[in-house]
Amino acid sequence: MILTDLQIEGFRRFASPVRLDGLGPGLNVLAAPNEAGKSTLLAALKAVLMVRSSSKAKPVKDLQPYGGGAPHVAVSFTWKGMDCHLEKQFISSKAFTRLILGTERFEGDQAEEALRNLLGLEEASKSEAAGLWSALLVGQGESFAQPDLNQTGQDSLRSCLEHGVDHATGGAAASAVLSRVRDRLHLLQTAKSGQPTGKYKQALEQEAQAQACLQDLQNRRAALEEDLAALDQARRALREQENPERKAQDEAELLALRQLRDKLRVADAEEQAARAALATVTHTRNSLCDEQERRQERRETQRKLEREAAEMQHDLQALTQRTAQARQRYEESRTQREQAEQQQQAARQALLAVSRRVTVLQQRAALDRSKQTLHRAEAACTRLEQARAVLAALLVDEGLIRRVRKAVREQDAAQAALNARATRLTVTLQPEAAGRVLLDGAACPQGEMVLTQAADVQVEGIGQFRITPAVKDHDEALAAADTARQQLQSVLHSAGCQSAEDAETLFEERRQAETRVAEARAAFVASLPTARDERDATLFEALATLRQDLSDQVAALEREQAAFEQDCQPELAGVLGGRADQAATETVCNPEAEGGVQTDQTEATLQALQQKARQEEEQAARVADKARQTERTEQAAYNAAQNLQDKAETALRQKQTERDQLGRELAVSAARESDDALAARAAETAQAQAQAEAHVQALKAGRETEQPLSVVETRIMRREQALENARTSIARLREEIKERETRVRVAEGDGLDEKIAEAGRTASRLKLDCEGYERERAALALLDQTLSDAEKTQTERYLAPLVRTLQPAFSTVFPGASLEMDTGFGLCGLTRRTAEEFGKLSDGTREQIAVLVRLGFAELLHARQSPAILVLDDALSFSDSQRLELMFDVLADAATRFQILVLTCRAEAFARLGGRPLSLRPIPQITERR
Repeated sequence: MILTDLQIEGFRRFASPVRLDGLGPGLNVLAAPNEAGKSTLLAALKAVLMVRSSSKAKPVKDLQPYGGGAPHVAVSFTWKGMDCHLEKQFISSKAFTRLILGTERFEGDQAEEALRNLLGLEEASKSEAAGLWSALLVGQGESFAQPDLNQTGQDSLRSCLEHGVDHATGGAAASAVLSRVRDRLHLLQTAKSGQPTGKYKQALEQEAQAQACLQDLQNRRAALEEDLAALDQARRALREQENPERKAQDEAELLALRQLRDKLRVADAEEQAARAALATVTHTRNSLCDEQERRQERRETQRKLEREAAEMQHDLQALTQRTAQARQRYEESRTQREQAEQQQQAARQALLAVSRRVTVLQQRAALDRSKQTLHRAEAACTRLEQARAVLAALLVDEGLIRRVRKAVREQDAAQAALNARATRLTVTLQPEAAGRVLLDGAACPQGEMVLTQAADVQVEGIGQFRITPAVKDHDEALAAADTARQQLQSVLHSAGCQSAEDAETLFEERRQAETRVAEARAAFVASLPTARDERDATLFEALATLRQDLSDQVAALEREQAAFEQDCQPELAGVLGGRADQAATETVCNPEAEGGVQTDQTEATLQALQQKARQEEEQAARVADKARQTERTEQAAYNAAQNLQDKAETALRQKQTERDQLGRELAVSAARESDDALAARAAETAQAQAQAEAHVQALKAGRETEQPLSVVETRIMRREQALENARTSIARLREEIKERETRVRVAEGDGLDEKIAEAGRTASRLKLDCEGYERERAALALLDQTLSDAEKTQTERYLAPLVRTLQPAFSTVFPGASLEMDTGFGLCGLTRRTAEEFGKLSDGTREQIAVLVRLGFAELLHARQSPAILVLDDALSFSDSQRLELMFDVLADAATRFQILVLTCRAEAFARLGGRPLSLRPIPQITERR
């Protein structure tokens, strides 16, 4: 099969008709950028070959363009030397299929069936067919995986392989038997998971329901037996709980325990009162002892504080004398520091006077530089404005020259169209006939002429001839030429030009003027050091800033000069002293006396004076720093002595305060109660404490044989809880007995034993049915496995021709590699020194292998004299340059036997592939063959 023409319309991005030009035998390459429609072309080819035109499925609706419409595809091809044509239109009331095979013609469903028989396809769904051709039309992204063949595609390959095998066992007959076995097996279990289905699944569900019903009945009978046993036990428990003798005994025991509890509570209260009295007496005695100890400690502390205060008073006198000496030294150092700072201030004033004069000179130099910068900027601004004025006077801009050029092209095109349709007259005259032949009343020129209108030729002595050009659509072409000429004149008039050449000249002058404006603008920008960007507003703002800065510098210089003349004249004169005469002083102080040798001498004098003043200021600063350091040292010594004196005074006052406070406390305590009275009261309290302890011990000895009150109260609570539980248990047992008696009466009336027997028989019967289905399923599964193993063995026998077909191409790309194919016609392994699994190879290698496998399928079809075609959309995108060259060699070699279409966006990389270049060309409409 060789595609010779492909036209599509209303297909995704191609709303208007387009044609794939350049198709022919061998290698065909369409190199176009992304979104040019390459994948759309392949989708259209798949649709026209494999999808019914009557389909309304969603994938078919997705083929429509964005604005809606009916996809229309027409493809022409040769099949075994016979010219064929296939045309389909989808998704419209006029959907149709038309197939022409040589002299035969098919329409509608008949054409669809003929196309499927021709290509060896089978129905994969209600609207789409599939087969080996699905593996040969490789879409974008599909080249990374090996082809997934359906049963028809695998049968096609087997047919190709069996064609070259003399003694293939089984063949189509074995496949048919295996297919019938699998159909029968799939009635009992699913194809993928092997789960029960159909009658087998229904029988299993019925058996499960019967078993569930039987189990439910058995559970109900077990519940009845449990209710009978629990009912008997509840009745016995109720009789035991309602025994009156047991109840009377429990109440008597509870009454005795309550009387004992009351007796124990009275004894416990007496013991607690005795313990409280003992605690009160003990607390009073401890307080009296503490008071005696505190008085003794205060007297000892008071004597100690008096000794420490005397010692601190002696130390304070020595510190006071040391502080007075430190203060005197500090006052002397402060006086020396003030004198040094006065000398430093005088030196600094002299240095400031000279520095300010230097500043005046520096400001004047900066002012001169600013004037020069402003002068250059204003000159550049003037040149820019002049260049812009010249540019504004030139009216022919880019837009106008484009209009002129477009009008010239349209006039030339209209004139060319008129000339192409006109009559050409070639005149060759003898020398003596030059004045005897007239054309439209004028001497006829010699050579070739183009006649767009009727012309009269007059030959002297012979007659007159009228030549009327046989121009198709003459008036329309002439009117178009006149319209184009008028448009050109209108555009030239708006540009103020006589001809297109004048417009081009003016435009060139404008371009040169724009260049001069750009140069003037660049010079203007370069002359403005403060411009932040190159916008006009910013540039003119920067120029105004320069003017303002210059004005500010003039004002600042005037202020600095006035301040210098007012403040620094005496200091500068003092610095000069006797080392410079009065003329030099006037020169330095006079701002106008700057120029030539005199200015140089002034600057030298100022520099010398500034240097000497700086040295004197530094010397005075060192002396002042030394004096300040001495003052800080003496001040620190004085402050330290003063701090020590203050701390000593504070500590002495604190000791005296503590001593006085203790004296006052002792006086208050003695006034409240004397020491003798306190000792007598302490002795009486000790005797009362001994008596209280004896009383507590007597009460404790009397209760040692009695039960603890907490134990008795716990026994009472336990007896009360037991009686309450008995009452609750009786009510609960009565309710339980009533409920179980009701359930027993209901269950005994249902006939559970008869129902259980019937459910058991039903479950046994359904179990036998399931076992029968299971035996049938196992037999069919065993037969399927046996036949599959036989088919696998047979397939492995004739896989050798497929491997031999693939091996040359694989050896070219992967030297020394051997192949291993599985029964699904996929490459499962590649051996290069070691065996490698296909899934563990790199993306680029897997893509190359997948393309080579598809080439092998096409080679098999070609070898069986079945026409084949291979289409690759953006394949080999992950191949390096060396592998890509090898793949190009393989594709070019295969293209000598069958047609290959390569669609790619990598024009530079695939330029070395060669082949027949293809292109997409818009057409007025799809060419239909009737």
